[in-house]
Amino acid sequence: MSIQDFIELLRRLSEAFGPSGFEDEVRELVVEELSPYVDEVFIDKWGNVIGVRYGRRRDLKAMVAAHMDEIG
Repeated sequence: MSIQDFIELLRRLSEAFGPSGFEDEVRELVVEELSPYVDEVFIDKWGNVIGVRYGRRRDLKAMVAAHMDEIG
């Protein structure tokens, strides 16, 4: 991803409507942008977007977490 692509992604994320309880627009954007980089992406019953990327060693795990909502 180029720096220009990254800046555009930040713009799209920050302009998406996403106050607490109304994160659907942000959620859809996150799924769209995350999908090419993971083996599996799903939304759990609480609305969290979870992306899984499988490696050669199942005993090593990493997690990246972030909020989708904004101060509204």
